[in-house]
Amino acid sequence: MITLENDYIKVSLAAKGAELQGLFSKETKLEYLWNANPKYWAKHSPVLFPIVGSLKNNSFIYQGKSYELPRHGFARIMFLISKK
Repeated sequence: MITLENDYIKVSLAAKGAELQGLFSKETKLEYLWNANPKYWAKHSPVLFPIVGSLKNNSFIYQGKSYELPRHGFARIMFLISKK
């Protein structure tokens, strides 16, 4: 974990991939990112490109053409394929 801070905020980043995992306001004393509580969901706040969540029937229409996009988009799928 890497921590950067100034007089106003403190941010925490994963050492691998630099994923933002904490954003704490020193003024409000609030953490503004999910804390990865394993009781609910043990992950942090990954960058979910190009969408968050899933699409109805895993597809969308853009400029009259239908496209399929499984949950969390193509980056996740490409990563899983590369591990096979």
